[in-house]
Amino acid sequence: MIPRCPACNARLGAATACPRCGAELQHIFRSERLAEQWLGVALQTARAGRLAIAVPAVLRSLSFKQTPAAKLLHGFLIQQLYRALYENLGRQDWQEARGILSLLQMLQADNETLRRFAEMIAQLSAQAESNHSVD
Repeated sequence: MIPRCPACNARLGAATACPRCGAELQHIFRSERLAEQWLGVALQTARAGRLAIAVPAVLRSLSFKQTPAAKLLHGFLIQQLYRALYENLGRQDWQEARGILSLLQMLQADNETLRRFAEMIAQLSAQAESNHSVD
């Protein structure tokens, strides 16, 4: 199969720049390799349950190239983290819930739902602390 330029899809020879669009191919191919490497780190750490490492790794992969696999893992991590957040809220484990919330905020940036969760966790944990100190 003849390789194609990732920028314009032109057929490539052995040149270091695309003959059609002039894209510097070694930088593009390096970005693709880095995206694959970071996706590998994200997959391995997610599989091991180390989501605090998997989240930044998948974001790093996506910063190099928006591959379907990285986008899929991004969505999967969001789903898993919401599930863990609900479980920790049910157990009233406020510290763990805050940690999960920070990972979700990394994945979803400016999200109103996450801001409301943060407010709720702050209020409930403050109530739990005041109830605990009264006992």
